[in-house]
Amino acid sequence: MKKEFSDIYFQERNKKIVIQGWLLHKIESEYYIPYTQLVYLKEISKYYDQICLLSPVKKTLKTKYRSLKNIKGIIIYDLPFNKNYLSAIKNFFYYVKAFNALSKEYDIYYVRFPNPFGWLSKIFFINKKRIIHFVGDPIDVIKNNPNFSKTKKNILLFFFRFEYLIYIWACKKATVFTNGHHIADKLKKYKINATPLVSSTLIEEDFCLNIKKEITESPKLLYVGGLRTAKGVETIIFAFSKIIKKYPNAKLTITGEGEFEKELKSIVLKKKLNSQISFLGHIDSREKLNKLYRSHDIFLFASLSEGSPRVILEAMANGLPVISTPVGSLPIIFENEKEIIFANFKNENDFFKKIDQLIQQKKLYQKLRINAFKKVQEYTINKFIKKIFLLNRE
Repeated sequence: MKKEFSDIYFQERNKKIVIQGWLLHKIESEYYIPYTQLVYLKEISKYYDQICLLSPVKKTLKTKYRSLKNIKGIIIYDLPFNKNYLSAIKNFFYYVKAFNALSKEYDIYYVRFPNPFGWLSKIFFINKKRIIHFVGDPIDVIKNNPNFSKTKKNILLFFFRFEYLIYIWACKKATVFTNGHHIADKLKKYKINATPLVSSTLIEEDFCLNIKKEITESPKLLYVGGLRTAKGVETIIFAFSKIIKKYPNAKLTITGEGEFEKELKSIVLKKKLNSQISFLGHIDSREKLNKLYRSHDIFLFASLSEGSPRVILEAMANGLPVISTPVGSLPIIFENEKEIIFANFKNENDFFKKIDQLIQQKKLYQKLRINAFKKVQEYTINKFIKKIFLLNRE
C-alpha cells in the first residue's frame, strides 16, 4: 500500500507522547500487558518514536499477558498499583510528581477516561497537545448497577461526579474523543465538541465468514467480556435456562473474568446448568479467541452501559450473528434485524425470544451474518488509531 505524504512526513520526525491508560504487570524487570492493549501500542508506535506509558504497575510472579519488550521506543513511568479507582486517592501525590516530571520532556499527552487524575494534564501540560479519550461512562454504570445499595451508589456517584466535572474542565483546549456517540452527546451540554469513535482492534487475520455455516437445534451460544455486574451476564444465563428447555442440547460458553464471576457460577449451580454452561476465564490469545468465535453459532451481549463494545465487532468479523442490548453506539452503527438483533435491558424473556427467533429463522440468521460481516470491515484498528494519533501530533 502506498503511504500518504502525511504518514511519511510524520514518521521522519522525532515525536514523543505520554499515554495514561493501562495497568501493567511486572515480573522482575519485564513488563506485560493484555493482547488488546498490545495491539493498540503496536499500531500507535508506527507514528511515534517514543511512547511513555504512565501506568500503575502490579508486580507478580507469573502472568498470561504479553511482554512489551519487542515494541521499540516504549518507556515506563511506574505508578503504585491501585485495586480500584477510589484507592488511587492515597497515591495522588505520585501522580502530581509524574506529571511535573513528564511535562518537562513531552509535548503530547493522551489519557483514557476513566483514569485517575488525568485532569492534572490541564495544569502541567500548559500550551501543549492534550488528547482526552472518554472510553466509558462510570456514572451511567453506577446508576444502572442492580447490585449496589442506594448508599453505595450515592457515595460512588459523589466521587465520580466530582472527578468527571474536573475532567470536563480539563477538556477545555484539549482534543476530545469518545467511544460511542451517546457519550459525545452528553459532553455537548458542557459545550465540548467531542469526536465519537468506534473502538476496534480488528486486523486482517480477524475476518472470516463461513458461508456454508448453518444454525441447528443444538445451538452453541457465546459471551465474551468482563464478568462484572454492569455486563448483564446473569440475564444471558436466565435466558439460556429457558432455551435449554426447548433445545436440550444447547450450550453456552462464557469467556472472561471479573469480580462477579463467583455469583454467576452460583447462579449456574442453582439452575443446575453446570453441564451446559462453561466458564473459560480470560483468553488473551487472539488466535484462540477467533477459533472460539468461529466454533459458536450466536453471540450474546446484555450489557447495561458501554461506549462502543469491541467484542461485538470481533464476533461479527468472525461470522457470528449478534443479539445485544441497544447499548452505546450500537443503535447508531447497526440496523436492527439487518446487521444485529436488539433485545431489551435486563429482560431474559426478550433474549430468549430473540435467540429462539434466530434458531428458527434460517434466512434471517444468514442475512445477519453476511450483512454484519460486510459492515464491520469499515472498522479496523488502523482506521481507529489514525483518527486519534496521526492527526494529533502538532
